[in-house]
Formats: sequence, C-alpha cells, structure tokens
Amino acid sequence: MTVKIICDTSADLNLSNDETLYEEYDIEWVPMHVIFGTDDYKELVDLKTSEFYKMLLTAEKHPSTSQSTQHDLLKAYEKFGDKYDEIISLHLSSKVSGAAANAQFAKKMYEKTYPKGAKIHVYDTLTASSPLGMMAIKATQLAKEGLNATDLIKKLDEWRLNDYAFFFSVGDLKWLFQGGRLSRAKYYLGTLMSKSPVIALVDGSLEVLKSISGLDNAVEAMIEMGLNDLQDDPKNITVHFLQAVFQKETEEYAKKIKEKYPDIKIGTIFTLGGVIASHTGPGTIGIVLTRNFEL
Repeated sequence: MTVKIICDTSADLNLSNDETLYEEYDIEWVPMHVIFGTDDYKELVDLKTSEFYKMLLTAEKHPSTSQSTQHDLLKAYEKFGDKYDEIISLHLSSKVSGAAANAQFAKKMYEKTYPKGAKIHVYDTLTASSPLGMMAIKATQLAKEGLNATDLIKKLDEWRLNDYAFFFSVGDLKWLFQGGRLSRAKYYLGTLMSKSPVIALVDGSLEVLKSISGLDNAVEAMIEMGLNDLQDDPKNITVHFLQAVFQKETEEYAKKIKEKYPDIKIGTIFTLGGVIASHTGPGTIGIVLTRNFEL
C-alpha cells in the first residue's frame, strides 16, 4: 500500500526566513486563506509568512481567515489520486475550524468523479499549528515504513494521546476573542486577571488552563505540565517551540530550559503562519513536548 500525506497550511511547518519543511518531508499542502479587509490571500501562495507579519503589524483591522476551499482540496486529491493507493488528509481541530468538514465534502466530490481512485481518509487531528505539522511528518515517516492508512491512523491516534503535549501563551487574549476562538467569559476573566494565560487544546477545544504572573513563569509552568503529562525522563523528551514575532525571546527561553533540564533535547523553533497568527496575535509562544518523534 502506498499512502500520500496531505495537510493544509495551518500545519505551520514554517521556519525563519520564509523557509518551510513541507517539501523536505514530501508533504503536500493546501493553502488556507488570510483576509485583510476585502483582500483575500492564499497562505504561502499569495502571502509569504514574513509579508503577513508586515501587514499584521500595520493593519487597521483584525484580519480574518477561512479554510482551504473544496476546489483546492479536490485538486490536491486529483493530483495524487492515480499515483497512490490511499491519501490521508490531515486538518486542524474541527472544534475550532471547518477545515475537516470542507475536506469531507471534497472527498465526496472526488469519490463521485473517480470511483476507482485512491481511498481518501480525512483525519481530524484535534490540534492546530505546528503539532498538526508534526503529525503530518510522523505520518510520512510511518508511510515510508509501509503502513496502510488504517494502521497509520491508529499510530497517529496513539502518538497524539500518549507522546506529545502542547501549550501556548499569547501576548493579548483579544486576538483569540476577536477571532471567535475564545468565549467572551473566558476572555474577560483572563483580561481581568492581567496575567499570562496558559492555553491548551483539550479534546480539540481551546481552554485557558492557568493564568500566571509573568511570561517566564508561564513558560516554566508549560514545561512542568508537559513533563507531568508525558511522565518520562527528560532525556527522552524533545521540546519544540512556535512563535509569532517572538523569535529572539523564544531562543532565550530555549537556552533557559536547557540550563534547567540539561538532559532534555531542544528541537525546532517554528514560526506561526498567517492563519493561526491571525487568531493568536504577535507575542505568541508555544511549547510542544514530544516523545518518539524526530525531525
């Protein structure tokens, strides 16, 4: 069985200087959309990540976003449908986006037109951003081992449940609130406390787990919570980061973490893409602890 991995650009496999990891790991990506006013941009096609941040920092209004179109998803399925036996299409949590639903519609369109084409599996990752991207990388690694899609998805489920932990903090909760990803009650509670929030995707939904005085303490709490979740020796854990207009600060946090946990491995610093950063805003930092995952 041959399996092709497809995801959308909310996977945030972005590095600095507009480089990405999609091509290196043979992952096909389908653009999501960032909308400034009446201008609609396809992420990474019409709008590079660096260009997005220049616009974000000068825009008068909060940008909006939309998921990959059914047409673009269908084109991706058509591109590989006669080259692979199966396709796994990975998307961010259905609790925060309609991306997986659009993929399901595109799948039905594909199956109607190409009944003998590749079997398509739409996978709701129940996560977002670089952790989604890591799952796409993990999937390509498993596909190269010869696993069929059913067995591969079981492995992804196991990894998601047991081998990774993801937390993030934002400079200002207004971005999540205005983007419709955080309820009014949670927004006002977090704002009134005037602290750094520790946020996670719990069963696919955004939850503010803690509000802590000072970002330094929030980052430390995220590491401790992740190590507690994984229940393993730090030497078996790799810490990855994601950031939005926070590169230098994130590099400093990586150094501090390594000093406190000498055995822990420091992984990659990812840059949030336009779709996710439109909802989290500048000053976002995320911590992803992984086990059984190597770039």
